[in-house]
Amino acid sequence: MFELLAPVFAVVGGIAAATPFVLHMFRRTPAVKAPFSLVRFLTPTLPKTTKRSRLEHWPLMLLRILAVALIALAFARPFQRVTVAREQADVSGRHLAIVLDASASMRRDGLREAVTAEVQKLTSGLNPQDVVSITSYSTGTKRLLTSEEWKQSEAGARPALVTRVLESWEPDWKATRTAQAILEAADEVAREKGSANDSDRSVVLVTDFQEGSDLDLLRSGNWPDSVKLELRIVKPTAAGNAGVSLAEEQKTGLVRVRVTNSGDATVTKYTLQPFDDAGKPVGNPIVADVAPGQRRTFSVPEQVAGQPRISGIELLGDAQPFDNVVDLPIEDPRVLRMAHAGSTDPNNAEAMRYYLQRVLDGDEAEPIELIDLLNSENIAVPPPQDARLAIVTEKIPDKMATSLKEFLDRGNMVLVAVNSVEMFESVKSLLPVEVSASEATVTDYAMLGQLDFSSSLLAPFAEARFSDFSSIKFWHYRTLAFDEKAANAPRVIARFDAGSPAILESTNAAGGRLYLVAAGWQPTDSQWALSTRFPTMIARLIRLAYPRSAGHLLLAAGDTIQPAELTGQDQWTLLDPEQKPVTPVVNLADATKSDDKNASEQKQAAVIELDRPGRWVLTAQTSEGAKSTSLLVTVPSSESRTEPLPAGQLQALGMAAEVTRVADTSETPVDPAVASQLDASELESQQKYWRYCLLAGLGLLVLEALVASGIERRQNMEAVQA
Repeated sequence: MFELLAPVFAVVGGIAAATPFVLHMFRRTPAVKAPFSLVRFLTPTLPKTTKRSRLEHWPLMLLRILAVALIALAFARPFQRVTVAREQADVSGRHLAIVLDASASMRRDGLREAVTAEVQKLTSGLNPQDVVSITSYSTGTKRLLTSEEWKQSEAGARPALVTRVLESWEPDWKATRTAQAILEAADEVAREKGSANDSDRSVVLVTDFQEGSDLDLLRSGNWPDSVKLELRIVKPTAAGNAGVSLAEEQKTGLVRVRVTNSGDATVTKYTLQPFDDAGKPVGNPIVADVAPGQRRTFSVPEQVAGQPRISGIELLGDAQPFDNVVDLPIEDPRVLRMAHAGSTDPNNAEAMRYYLQRVLDGDEAEPIELIDLLNSENIAVPPPQDARLAIVTEKIPDKMATSLKEFLDRGNMVLVAVNSVEMFESVKSLLPVEVSASEATVTDYAMLGQLDFSSSLLAPFAEARFSDFSSIKFWHYRTLAFDEKAANAPRVIARFDAGSPAILESTNAAGGRLYLVAAGWQPTDSQWALSTRFPTMIARLIRLAYPRSAGHLLLAAGDTIQPAELTGQDQWTLLDPEQKPVTPVVNLADATKSDDKNASEQKQAAVIELDRPGRWVLTAQTSEGAKSTSLLVTVPSSESRTEPLPAGQLQALGMAAEVTRVADTSETPVDPAVASQLDASELESQQKYWRYCLLAGLGLLVLEALVASGIERRQNMEAVQA
């Protein structure tokens, strides 16, 4: 039995087809008017009409009625209602590619439960022949369940398989590239073998379909005609969202806070609350009044003297907290804590501590606090955890030598100025090889004769105007003897004019660095502390131990960096927001190459994705010492625009209406018998009887024209003969 998809066209067509017949039946005038010359002088009288009209040329009338009726029927879209169970539609089953949105906006309350419900609804009524694959996406795609894994699992085990997949699905912090994900899924489904009926290939997109979704690729992308797309829009428990991000002016470099309010937001007044390094509120909050669908920029509050440092801003008053926190650039001067083992009297001009203190007190840009590791009673304490540099100027106890070795193993730096052979014996365990020391015999004075300016410590003196150390005289120094050709022997970066090592440099596996000077800088040993080279040397040492900030970069979660290219250095370290080191991913193709050269090349070419918001710190060794760059990563601002797009957005971007369908995710589950029946629209699109009706109607119009032309020619001939 046939049904009509648009019966209104059939009604209109029936009326249009009956109109000529009705008009003809009501006609009362004679059919033919024949003039006669013999009676033209008679008085005219009205012709007599019959009470009942009769049809003339009824075949022509029938052709016209049938043509109009068939054309109207074509517009009514006839189809035959056939109940075809989906499991009987194709013995090879359907292929369903489920694509789950895992972008940052999916972190809103209620969306995880909605996604779980949708996937379970999609997979609950499947047949054993059906094939399912599940993929999640944000800026890229991640395969959660392949079609091969589905085929290899038993039908009874598939619900548990889907449950495990949903448990592993987790939204990330990145942007939403919807077009790229569904085009990749459609290409995969179109290439899938084993589906005889193209109508059974479908991509189901489960997403919040928010305003910030990237759909531009659909304008130029080629969607396979054999694949259908079903859009299932999930909704959070509460509408509306506000987000905060950073904005930097290019000319001034001033960083501001930008608040974005979604178009469906019901709240317009929020609070920007600064917080310190510990995450506690600090300073005065800022009231942010932002209308729905608008963005406003606010200045970062200034640091108040006597209060903790402001390290970030939190947006309060928003029900969706996933994009409400940003970290701010920290340019505040630091207080550097440095350890010292030696004299505790800063006013004793005969001790090295006196001259060291004078150099440190002159640095006003970065205040330095000198922590004594030996008190007045010669009791040793371990170096502070936040100290990166320890300077030893006198003999130390054995326990302190052990703690300094642990200090080096944590990647820190130690400078030892040896003022006696007895002192050297107390620190020689810090060296990687056996070294002996003896008091050198100096006739008049000694000088530094050979210096290696490629060393990080001596690099500032490489220019000719700074490289002259001949003015520094040494009255006493210690002769150091060891096998300089040994594999782990310390590097000699300076020698006295007699050839004896003056400064040793040793680096351990953890990156800890030891500098050992064979003489002291107090006046009884040398003129070093009185020269202009001494403050520069100490400042250089501090810069190597405490990296200076090299500024900051504003980035979004999902952005990638190449640290070697960003820093211009081969050696670098990257700490994530939890202060954990980030290890570059090793290329599996080169996994068998374990030599140091290959590892170094992989680190140079490493590309790292910043997968979460927060403060990332990139540190590299430069010619000016170690420098660190703060990478301030925020949630992409597009994810804060959470108002849903209109359901027809896909068609507006070029998707054909016959391959797209927007499902109502709030609909109640239907009866399985009804669900297994192909719907009217799908049946009509498969049968396409309207094409035959339209062709038949056009054919009848052509035939009607031919018949009418024949009748007209016959009447003309009869008139001529008469």
